[in-house]
Amino acid sequence: MNCQHCDKENEGGWFYCRSCGKRAHPPKFTTNSWMRSEIASQTKMEFSVNSMDDSIKSMEGDAVSSKLRSMGIKPL
Repeated sequence: MNCQHCDKENEGGWFYCRSCGKRAHPPKFTTNSWMRSEIASQTKMEFSVNSMDDSIKSMEGDAVSSKLRSMGIKPL
């Protein structure tokens, strides 16, 4: 491929042109190329507030707590 600025051949596939020093090829992706669909532009985040007690109760059955119990350590 040739350089996009000076049109000289870029034999080694260098990122910057060896003759003019500028970027040899245009970027393949733009900063907004990930926003292609309507559903991708929507953010569906849910925020909730839990008390410390509710949070501890919800974590009682997780894998870490089970492992701690099997080691003889009482989880929080």
